[in-house]
Amino acid sequence: MRKIKVKRLAYYHLGTGETTYGGETYDGGLTDSNILGSIYTYGKHQWVQDGEYNAMYQYADKNTIKYRIYVVPFYQYEKTAFDLMKDNIKRILGL
Repeated sequence: MRKIKVKRLAYYHLGTGETTYGGETYDGGLTDSNILGSIYTYGKHQWVQDGEYNAMYQYADKNTIKYRIYVVPFYQYEKTAFDLMKDNIKRILGL
């Protein structure tokens, strides 16, 4: 198995404190600024510097911040060609 780094958006709701993760995965080589920039909308989002990380605030209306959006890395596991070959041999032999 091969471990692949991917990134997703995380939406932290400032009112309830709950975190929701976006369903779209991004390549692990992209920077956080590039990923956040892909969803940025003028007047709806505001860039903030959170320590060493980039984040964005999403507004519910002009004065109320609803979400703090940031990027979180995840790891996915993918079968290699060798793993697929072993699976085929096991299937043929009935193991």
